Amino acid sequence: MVLIIKEKSKYKPIIRKILSYGSLILMFTVYYFYMSDQFLKQNTKLSKELESNKQLLASKIELTKKVEKVIYKEAESCVDLIGQEKIQSIKIVKDKLYIVCDWDTDIEPLFIRYGIMALVKSTPENIKIAIDLQFIVESNYEA
Repeated sequence: MVLIIKEKSKYKPIIRKILSYGSLILMFTVYYFYMSDQFLKQNTKLSKELESNKQLLASKIELTKKVEKVIYKEAESCVDLIGQEKIQSIKIVKDKLYIVCDWDTDIEPLFIRYGIMALVKSTPENIKIAIDLQFIVESNYEA
């Protein structure tokens, strides 16, 4: 009978461990670079969207400033037509320009300028005039 004793290699388990840890480190490295590439693409996409949103917002702000100037100039012209000493208050509420003036004020120039778009309520204390802002903007605003 022949007895063969097989000597176990001391290096095989060490080589297996080194190869498994090396492959694990390699997989994490590849995954890291893959994910950093994905985040970079996502960041560039988001930055482009942000830039376009900034430009859109800037154009909206510019348009709002132009409309505000038109409304302000129209309120000044209303005060000039009626006379500043007769005006009690001017305010903008929702989509109307409200002018409150003395009861003895001549409001005929406003009727000539705005026609039926000027809504008037007369009380013994004062006269309240409401003018639609949409009408003002549409008639005076040039894009």
